[in-house]
Amino acid sequence: MNMEDCCKYYTNIEICGMSPDFLDENPGGHWKTSMYENRWVAGTTAGGCINNRETFWTNPQYRIKVNGKPDSTQTKNILVSLMQKPDKRNRRMVQNLYIGFTIFEVPEKDGTHTGKFPGSFFSSQKPVAQTRRFMKSREVMEFLTLQPGEYLIVPSTVNPNETASFLLTIFSREETQCYENSGHSRNDPVEKVKQEKDGLDAENKKLFFRQHSDKYEEVDSEQLQRLLNERILKGDLKSGGFSIDACRSMVALMDASVTGKLNSQEFVHLWNKIMKYKEVFSKMDVSQTGTLSLRELRNAFRASGMSVSDEMLNLMAVRYGASSGHMSLENFISLAIRLGCMNKIFEKLSDGKSVKFFKSEWMVVSMYT
Repeated sequence: MNMEDCCKYYTNIEICGMSPDFLDENPGGHWKTSMYENRWVAGTTAGGCINNRETFWTNPQYRIKVNGKPDSTQTKNILVSLMQKPDKRNRRMVQNLYIGFTIFEVPEKDGTHTGKFPGSFFSSQKPVAQTRRFMKSREVMEFLTLQPGEYLIVPSTVNPNETASFLLTIFSREETQCYENSGHSRNDPVEKVKQEKDGLDAENKKLFFRQHSDKYEEVDSEQLQRLLNERILKGDLKSGGFSIDACRSMVALMDASVTGKLNSQEFVHLWNKIMKYKEVFSKMDVSQTGTLSLRELRNAFRASGMSVSDEMLNLMAVRYGASSGHMSLENFISLAIRLGCMNKIFEKLSDGKSVKFFKSEWMVVSMYT
């Protein structure tokens, strides 16, 4: 086809290829390729574009080290491609999001930093390159010149809390070292919360227990529900208080004597746990809404000394959170107590890597979950 006919019958031409070798003047040159599959997950790893200062850092992060000598000719040496991956079988039903990426230079003083860079890093660093604009397209790409050094690539949607899968591909003229920098957000600025005294010592708690327990000095799940909602946490509960099912679960977990009720020692042990998790909840509720968002919930578990994956976190938010995904104080306390007890069971019955159950043990564990 001659040029005249091509211009007559076509208004747009797209050239597809497995690599950008055809862009190189040297036909013998071969570009190096690094590919990464990942997801933006609402509330955990979907921080939106850089305009969202509080959440941008939660996006997946990728570090790339460009080798070689400085190029005074400003030859383009890096091609970055970001492609959305459809999560549905019928691709025609997929609605593309506005996507793009931002690239930052990593200063030498931060070269030894491991894990995800926190929000403070992005407050002090300006992008050295980025997509010209976020596009509602299956793929966006930029052909760039990056001088030798270390860089951080942050792919994102334009808005936070948008869930989607993506494929990030980095093409380079020279050999580069690339790796995902996200980890499990282990560098988020969250410290374990130390429990503060709640105003009552163990003896006063035991005295309180004797005043409200039955004639055998025990409380069942219904009595526990009344004590938590009407006495111990009165005024702190914003979502209707502990359900009877939650109280039955806590009794089962704390009932070391296997009587179906809590004695004085078991009750005080539970009370201490509740006050500890209440303190964690209060400190992690930075938005002061009386509930925990997914991001705050993740930090709350970490502050409690528990590691929870993003997948498990989202599952818990759907199952125990409100329609908005936010979690109330009572649901957080119930869940934290359950997870804490399950962690102890795992440690006792496992070798640290895996766990095997006898039938009787599995039945006991199933009662607690």
